[in-house]
Amino acid sequence: MSSGKRKAASRNAILLMAGPGKDGKEGEFAELARAAGYNVVDVIRQRRTIDSRFYVGSGKLMQVKQLMADRGVTHVITYDKLKPSQFNNLRRELKVNVMDRVQLILEIFNERAGDMESKLQVRLAELYNQLPLLREYVRHAKRGEQIGFMGLGEYAIDAYYKHVLKQIAVIRRRLDELMIAQADRIRRRKEVGMPQVAITGYTMAGKTSLFNLLARESKGIDGRPFATLSTYSRLVSFHGKRAILTDTIGFIDDLPPLLIKSFYATISEVTYADVVLLVVDASEEDAEIKRKLSVSLNVFDSLAVNRQRVLAVMNKIDLLSPADLSRINGLASRFGLRFVDISAKMGIGIDELKSIVGEMLEDYVTVKLRGDVPEWAFKVATVLGSDGDGLTLLINKVYLPKLSKEAKIELIRNDVSD
Repeated sequence: MSSGKRKAASRNAILLMAGPGKDGKEGEFAELARAAGYNVVDVIRQRRTIDSRFYVGSGKLMQVKQLMADRGVTHVITYDKLKPSQFNNLRRELKVNVMDRVQLILEIFNERAGDMESKLQVRLAELYNQLPLLREYVRHAKRGEQIGFMGLGEYAIDAYYKHVLKQIAVIRRRLDELMIAQADRIRRRKEVGMPQVAITGYTMAGKTSLFNLLARESKGIDGRPFATLSTYSRLVSFHGKRAILTDTIGFIDDLPPLLIKSFYATISEVTYADVVLLVVDASEEDAEIKRKLSVSLNVFDSLAVNRQRVLAVMNKIDLLSPADLSRINGLASRFGLRFVDISAKMGIGIDELKSIVGEMLEDYVTVKLRGDVPEWAFKVATVLGSDGDGLTLLINKVYLPKLSKEAKIELIRNDVSD
């Protein structure tokens, strides 16, 4: 048996969902748990209001206990973030590991964080997530109540709480430095005439598959949520217009504010992008597509991303009939989005996608160069043709002042936006 299978077999989990407004989210919750290595025994759904003591009511709690006895359950995971009192009550009542969806997502992030920035972001989110529970332990310890946090006494708990606060301050300073460096890097790209194209969208929509196809890369794809935590960038030509293409982290519904805050440095590539490719899994049910589009667009709104810069990339059309495709495209139109139909797996529609992105990258001009051409121009421009008079180049407008000092140029066509 592989180590992955042993891990799943030893971590049997019951998932709890309470409160209204969560219909249709059971499958995604279970997929997250499986991505973290849990064997999902059952998803127990309570549609009435969340119970203040145990998250779920007494009847659902009895159902959990019965399943635990029958199936060897080791973990209980709740969809909503638990209050410290709910966490303690559930742990005492069930006598198994208790966690919420925030901790579940952090487990996945912990496993997949690659570069230093991602690792720091994960650690910061973990520490923020610990604070409410630590405050509760400190409060109980000072009242003389022992509720067993890591076997520590009152003073040790208080010292650990202060240590966590210091860690948060140190990590935030380091992340602020990284964000400044990232913003400076993006600014320099723009100054040298490199437009930005960001690939984003709901997790598991096929973003990395599209990135690999456009950038001719081979980034790993495992079909699980949050395969990409660190951003990857490559120079790509969109019908002669060169741009930096970046693969970014995927969105997910009900992402807690502390995770959005901690991962701002990762998703901020979208804020600076000239074009945002919003990848959508078009093979899903209409209700799912609507929900995921809404989640993604809400994130864009929070980042002040103008929807005129967004191109909805309707992926996996190889799984759809013509009638289904027409209906799905109608959904994108109702959200006020420009769209293109593709299959990253089959390579369908990629040329049209490149053409549309090329149109959206407006700040380019076509020029004729006569005489000697500086070597650097070939790295940033696309040669459209040559004749006895010289070379015809497609180039970003930002290079024109420098180019005019080093070569004789004639403007042939101006595609620069107003």
